[in-house]
Amino acid sequence: MDKNDRYSRYIARSVDHIFKNFIKDDTITEVFEAQSHENDPRVCIELAGTISGEIVINIPEKTLSQLTKKIMPSVSPRAVRKHHREIAGEIANMITGTFANQLQFIKHNVRLSAPEFNEDPIALKTFYENVNLSFQSAFGGFDIDLYYKESAQ
Repeated sequence: MDKNDRYSRYIARSVDHIFKNFIKDDTITEVFEAQSHENDPRVCIELAGTISGEIVINIPEKTLSQLTKKIMPSVSPRAVRKHHREIAGEIANMITGTFANQLQFIKHNVRLSAPEFNEDPIALKTFYENVNLSFQSAFGGFDIDLYYKESAQ
């Protein structure tokens, strides 16, 4: 199996697990059309170790607002936007942590950075392999990009 296919499968499995088990959304599905735009909020988590790079989750504001309402139902509608950063970071942590856990089974050891909201730690991605996935949920769509380099194991 090709590395990109394997990593795609691990990301899709991670998203499926988090959305079905923690967010309680059984409608989550991978789609083949981008769900976000260049100016939408994004959260990045760096990977370091036998695979290095970053995972970027692009979440349109509408989707992020719906997820915030689901995860923090007591927040008033006027305050939802103030919590976008922490909700995006938490979702990114859960998805990326699940992805990193799966990597250990193919002998990858990785450390994850704290999520960075609307900041991109790796500006020049030309030298990285790339996996792009898009998802549709009951809360709206979002995209995930994995930029990676593998080191000798």
